[in-house]
Amino acid sequence: MNQSKLVLLVAATMPMILGGCATTGSVKRAQASADQAMTRANEGFDAAGKAQSSADAAGSAAQRAQASADAAAAAAQGAGASAQGALATAQAAQAGTARIGGLETRLRRLEHWKWAQTHKKKAHKHRHHHAAKSATQAKGT
Repeated sequence: MNQSKLVLLVAATMPMILGGCATTGSVKRAQASADQAMTRANEGFDAAGKAQSSADAAGSAAQRAQASADAAAAAAQGAGASAQGALATAQAAQAGTARIGGLETRLRRLEHWKWAQTHKKKAHKHRHHHAAKSATQAKGT
């Protein structure tokens, strides 16, 4: 006999064979156990559904946190670049200020020289006056 026919025969005759052995009490106990198993299975499905919802919410929160972290990193890089630009600008301004100071000093010397060339008599008296005043101050100190 073919194996699948044998399984079919056993499956068809099993309730008749067991039917005579089962008592009302054992059937009730079996039904109660089946009901309890079904209740536990439904509770398990509910718990699994809640766990899946929690996992989905956690995944969504993690994605939002990652997006915030990426934005913060980009902002930090931009701030770093801005700070470097500001530092370079400050250094250039400081160098420019120093150069302007040197040019102003040179300009004053040139103006003084030009004035001295056009006003030789006054420049001689003026120079002498400062020299005498400096000598007097040096003696007094």
